Amino acid sequence: MKPRDFLNFFKTRTGKIVTFGALFAAGLVIFGVIRKHQTPTDDVTAAPLGTNTVNGKPQVVQSVVRPMQAFHPPAAATTSPSAVTNGSAPQPLPVVPANQLPTLTPISLFADSSAGVVAPKKLSAVFAPFGRLIPCETVITVDSSSIQTPIIGLVTENIYHAGRLVIPAGTEVHGTAKTDHQRERIASGSSWTLVWQNGEELPIKAIALDREFANHTNQTGWAITDGSAGLRGEFIKSDNLAEIKLFAATFLSGAAGSLTEKKETIFGPINSPSLNNAPLAGAQDVLKIYAQQIADSIQKDGFYIRVPGGKQFYLYVLQTLDRADASLGGTAISVIQETDAPIKTTTSRP
Repeated sequence: MKPRDFLNFFKTRTGKIVTFGALFAAGLVIFGVIRKHQTPTDDVTAAPLGTNTVNGKPQVVQSVVRPMQAFHPPAAATTSPSAVTNGSAPQPLPVVPANQLPTLTPISLFADSSAGVVAPKKLSAVFAPFGRLIPCETVITVDSSSIQTPIIGLVTENIYHAGRLVIPAGTEVHGTAKTDHQRERIASGSSWTLVWQNGEELPIKAIALDREFANHTNQTGWAITDGSAGLRGEFIKSDNLAEIKLFAATFLSGAAGSLTEKKETIFGPINSPSLNNAPLAGAQDVLKIYAQQIADSIQKDGFYIRVPGGKQFYLYVLQTLDRADASLGGTAISVIQETDAPIKTTTSRP
């Protein structure tokens, strides 16, 4: 083998791998020889520290006793002017120890049962218990088409309890209305306000109940629906021909769809793209939209309930009525406590 061929062998991939293996093996051999000839380090023994020795000699503990004398501060003597005048000897003040600790109160392991307990409210002499039925009569018409209209009524009979007049006839009642389409009635909210003729106001929780008489001529007796929830009114349709219009639009839309020319395909019958089908397809789409608009109108505004003025109803109270809680203008100042103080005027002389 020529030297050039030998050098060219190491330039190939095989030659490079052989060279790397030879160098790696030589490195391992050198590392092993050096590790064998390395001498182990000597163990270092720690000598205990002599904490009680100084220069190898033990320490000697000595105590020195010196004569001490207790210090007694002289008592401060004060003389009063009367003692000096009378010529009597001054009396020393009592000495209070400087390091006297303050006396602490013992810790109580029992909580104060009276803390945080709110005293129950006392009722006045004029009150009415829970669940009173107050006969009322509407003043204005309540319409479900304009549900923002409030319910305004007047109390038609005096309400007594324990022989005392709690709510006189003629007291105003003010509430809010809610639509009740399922029962064809107008429901009420639970927040009401009683307004007396002298201006007193009392917010209460109550609901409106329907009042029906057995004999509507002289308004006597009680009908089967007397006391049912909500105010029964007159059922009124906004458009009497709405159902007929809906039927006609649906019928014409179906007729236009049946007259449309169709052709059979692998996916089923489809409309033929012809000039005769264009007006029929357009009429069918328009009639479908019109029928849907009529259906939405019937569902939303097709009918409404109207409760006329003068309708009799009950106001069922959901709390205890206390006449002392009434106040003027919704303020916290009671009418009994309010007095008209005369205005004082002063005039100055020239």
